Amino acid sequence: MADSRTAVRNGFTLVEMLVALFVFGLISAAGVTLLRSTADSQIQLRDRLGERATLSRLSNLIEADLAQAVPRPARLEGGSTRPAFETGDGRLFTFSRIGVAPDAVTTQPSLARIAYHLDGSRLIRSAASHADGSRSGSDAVLIEGLRQATVRLREPNGGWRNDWTAVDADTLPRALEILLTTQDGRNYRMLYLVGAGNDQVKSEDEEAASGQAI
Repeated sequence: MADSRTAVRNGFTLVEMLVALFVFGLISAAGVTLLRSTADSQIQLRDRLGERATLSRLSNLIEADLAQAVPRPARLEGGSTRPAFETGDGRLFTFSRIGVAPDAVTTQPSLARIAYHLDGSRLIRSAASHADGSRSGSDAVLIEGLRQATVRLREPNGGWRNDWTAVDADTLPRALEILLTTQDGRNYRMLYLVGAGNDQVKSEDEEAASGQAI
């Protein structure tokens, strides 16, 4: 009889088993939650790094384009001209750029006409390998997922304006600021100098020369 009672005492009661299973369930749930949180964080980090890389490539391209902007109006087929730098007409900004033609098969420099515009949620760069005439340019999607894109332009006297309608068709803005707003509400502000002749004002516009997204 004593041995039988001792065997019963060495076992687990139903309550003890339920408590053990409950604790094990809590530990398992905490582990799954932690793993899921880690995975979500890695996905978000990967997406952010990818977005930063895209913005960095975009910034470098705009900086390279604007650094080679030239104060040379474009001649149209009918004999009229377009200013060297202009805004409006459904585009963020359009300008003449010296350098190797975007679609050229040689490395000979030429005068191109570059335009940036927002098409829905996509920022588009149009590049015509000839600034003069009516030849249309090739389009490239630079970034997607945008809600808004706006530009400001710095005048030679230091003031800022939202449009560019220069009295002199050869006049270039001193600097350009572009503000991109993503569909989830994040803002990226980038600043650039315009034209090689503006290198002398880098000390005054050091942040504009960097073209960093902030």
